[in-house]
Amino acid sequence: MGASSSGQVDRRERLLESAASLFCRWGFDKTSMDDIARETGISKGAVYLEFPNKDALFKAVIHREFAHYMRDWLHRFEEDHGDWSFARMVQHSFAAVDSNPFVKALLMRDQRLFGSFLQRDKELFRLAISARSELFSQLQEIGAMRDDIPPGVLAYLVSVTGYGLVAGDEVVPAENKVPFDEALRAWGLLLHSALAPHNPGNREAARALLISMVERMQSSLRNLDKTSADPDKPRTEGHRTR
Repeated sequence: MGASSSGQVDRRERLLESAASLFCRWGFDKTSMDDIARETGISKGAVYLEFPNKDALFKAVIHREFAHYMRDWLHRFEEDHGDWSFARMVQHSFAAVDSNPFVKALLMRDQRLFGSFLQRDKELFRLAISARSELFSQLQEIGAMRDDIPPGVLAYLVSVTGYGLVAGDEVVPAENKVPFDEALRAWGLLLHSALAPHNPGNREAARALLISMVERMQSSLRNLDKTSADPDKPRTEGHRTR
């Protein structure tokens, strides 16, 4: 990689870092491209060389943070040397969500942070549901998950109940709350009891399928990120409200 290419990658990473900070601080609707340029310390024209508009930049931030979440999830899973189980997979997944404020806010559809963007763009949700459905289908094929419920239905149920677990802290009265780690462990055990067959299939094969799914999602995120920075798109800022 030449010096100019390295500098461009560094500039893009600085932009994403600054944008993520401002979006978390002010929200999508109240953050402008001018704000991001000032925070990064580069010209607004340089921002537009990387991203055609605020939507594209915001998508790239989401993809970056989601990639961080998946690396964290995979790391937690790989560091757990116990036998593979559906409960462990779920527990590590949502523990990684809880440790990433940006992804947690995304799953909770935080209107302050994501504003009008989530009403227009649902590709990341489609990607997550699709990946889960494919994984569950493969787990059924190797006998690691009950096969009397369609994988798409399982993916939907796990997604919406997981969302409820993450979002519950915002609506449950203080006296009824339980520690997140405790709730997560119990939920994983319940799911494992409900979804794992009596004689699970090859646990190593199941672990390999999970790792493969994460790698495919990471590849899909990279492709989405390339689309976000498509230089052929009109270079209009869109939302400039502060």
